[in-house]
Amino acid sequence: MTRLPKFLALATMVAGMATNALAAVKELNAAEFTLNGKVGYYEPALKKLDGVLTKVTVSDVLASANHPTKAYSGDFNTQFTWDKQSGYDDQNTKSWYPQGLTTSSDAYDKGTVEGKDVILASWYSKGSSKGVRISFIDVAGKKYRNVLLVVPEEEGPSFHSVKIHAGGIMWYGDKLYVVDTANGIRIFDTSRIYEVDVGDGIGKVGSKYQAYNYKYVIPQWGHYLPGSKVADSFKYSFISLDRTTTPDSIVMGQYNETGANNRVVRFDIDASTRTLKHTTGTTAVATKFYYFGVEKMQGAASITVNGKSKYFFSCSRTAANRGALVTWTEGSTADPREYSGVMSTGPEDFSYRKQTGELWTLGEHPGNRPVYGIKASDY
Repeated sequence: MTRLPKFLALATMVAGMATNALAAVKELNAAEFTLNGKVGYYEPALKKLDGVLTKVTVSDVLASANHPTKAYSGDFNTQFTWDKQSGYDDQNTKSWYPQGLTTSSDAYDKGTVEGKDVILASWYSKGSSKGVRISFIDVAGKKYRNVLLVVPEEEGPSFHSVKIHAGGIMWYGDKLYVVDTANGIRIFDTSRIYEVDVGDGIGKVGSKYQAYNYKYVIPQWGHYLPGSKVADSFKYSFISLDRTTTPDSIVMGQYNETGANNRVVRFDIDASTRTLKHTTGTTAVATKFYYFGVEKMQGAASITVNGKSKYFFSCSRTAANRGALVTWTEGSTADPREYSGVMSTGPEDFSYRKQTGELWTLGEHPGNRPVYGIKASDY
């Protein structure tokens, strides 16, 4: 479809509003939402793996990229899609579904990692036990490689796959945050990307280490578990980084078909430790907590100016209908605004790139899986 001028889009937005999707925002008690950190929990097991596996860099992974990105015909500001060729098809596979997205703009304020412009995307395996893989996309090189997430085994050295939905990811320095729907956040260590042997197995297989025929694995380093009743009732569906706050902060939210009990929470994050800001020991307390009655939220990002955060939500509708973008500015008494049909079908996790002013996301449905950016200033 053709993008409407902003003033026409606003008119369309009002006409297409669903009242049950855009209920009033309510601020909740952030102090009631706590997470207990197990930072570096897997260090002993990782040290065992360090002794038997070769570590590689992000640049090494990108240099070995074995899939080209493909052109995507859409009306987004920037866009591409996945590899499709004889014997391989990430555009249409029903074995893997793309979910989370983060970029090198999250990892470092300069916007690059090891001099490269990089996008990471998470996929969960459906109908198998392979867990979660991460696509490392070389934006300039128009190519990517898929890497498997793993959990080190304490009795190791070995590892197993990560059987979660991975609906949202956030890259911060060398740490990759991955939401775990009912269990908080898992943190993976991208400074410890291991090269493994080619083979169908997982972990140590005889004298070799295998990862379902993936060449590289990223191990879990630590995690944050719900630390209060409120945090335990929260569904950890998506995550993003806000580099426009001081200090930097993360935003997490939950998916619900009807919008009932949909909430969004914010935590400060420490740039020196790459962990959440802790109040006591390794306990983190939320700084903002809101109820948003927005249906089918799949991703959230925020841009903060003069202490007020503007929230952007990617919202799915049906597999046949394009998604919506919903916005709301902190301190506003107005209900959230919906821009219908400006997203792809099945839009997912959000990531803001201040270098380009774009909000990046991806589509999950087989046959229509763009990876794309839209201009935040258009909304």
